[in-house]
Amino acid sequence: MYVFIFSNIVVNIFLRKRGAIGMLGAFSAYIKNIAVFTLFAAFAELIMPENNFKKYISMVMGLLLITAVLKPMLLIFQKGTDLEWQTIQKTVSLWTQQYHIENGIQEQWEHEMIIDIYQKELEQKWTEELKNTFHTDTVSVYTEISKQSENYGDVLSVNIMGACGKGEEMKQYLKKNYTVGDVFVNDE
Repeated sequence: MYVFIFSNIVVNIFLRKRGAIGMLGAFSAYIKNIAVFTLFAAFAELIMPENNFKKYISMVMGLLLITAVLKPMLLIFQKGTDLEWQTIQKTVSLWTQQYHIENGIQEQWEHEMIIDIYQKELEQKWTEELKNTFHTDTVSVYTEISKQSENYGDVLSVNIMGACGKGEEMKQYLKKNYTVGDVFVNDE
């Protein structure tokens, strides 16, 4: 029943705002809504048993009746703005912003994890490859990976540590076999 009354009020106010029904039609719908609500409130109070909650039910019904009576008058003073509609719009807007912020943080974290895993795997692979190719156990490879969208995942630089005298050969080997940026050799 509340849904019927509320929907009637909303539809009538919406139509009145749009100019679809005249002033007399809006007033008649307004009076009908108040009459139906009053009958429903009286019927609900008759059905309720005599107990401590009856006074609270009467109070709630009275507040709802006052709201139904004052709603069109409040809309006149608001100059066509609907408070509930604005509240819903603000809430949806805040939820959307919060979702985009959380989604952006999640995507950023995922990209960082992908780059970190890729970098570690690449360093491990190249370290093992250089150890096996040049028969040395003292070499380590460190890379710098691009995080920019236009060259995402490209190897910007490679740092070969502990090349034990074969640094230039290792540098040429990496440049020949892979697309890398700068290769630095640190013989220690």
